[in-house]
Amino acid sequence: MSQAETLPAMDADMAEQAPAQKRRLLNAVWQPFMQFKLLMYMLGSTAVVAVLLGTFLYFAFSDLISVVTSASEDTGYYGEMIEIQLVHVFRYCGALFVLYILLLASVCVAYTHRLMGPFRPFTRHVEALAKGDYSSRVNLRKGDLDMHNEYAARLNDLALHLQMKEESRNA
Repeated sequence: MSQAETLPAMDADMAEQAPAQKRRLLNAVWQPFMQFKLLMYMLGSTAVVAVLLGTFLYFAFSDLISVVTSASEDTGYYGEMIEIQLVHVFRYCGALFVLYILLLASVCVAYTHRLMGPFRPFTRHVEALAKGDYSSRVNLRKGDLDMHNEYAARLNDLALHLQMKEESRNA
């Protein structure tokens, strides 16, 4: 094979890769506000639970702390130890909360990407069918949900049926 023959083949390969990379980027950020909205709903519900839990713990342990600190002659030592332990608890809870937010954000992005990602190929396919391109087919990723794969198969069957009708009409 000569060098002149390999160049068009390489250009064709690069042309195929460029839309695929563009498609992956579009799928990742297709509905970023929906991902952010889901994250905010989940963080809001978590904040409500955290406030309720914090209120419960405060009322449950405030009496215990006051009894322990006032029952001894050396209240300064026990009070200081309890205060140090509470600071440690708040630091650990803060670190866990930051870790939880990062984990929650990654789950929201991954889940909405997996749920909403196939709608981009569906949209392109329907637009192609509307323009009369009945050779268009929906190609989904391997890990997409079964319901998306079933819908893609139905859309591909519809495209095949329309393509056969068009070919028989033109023949």
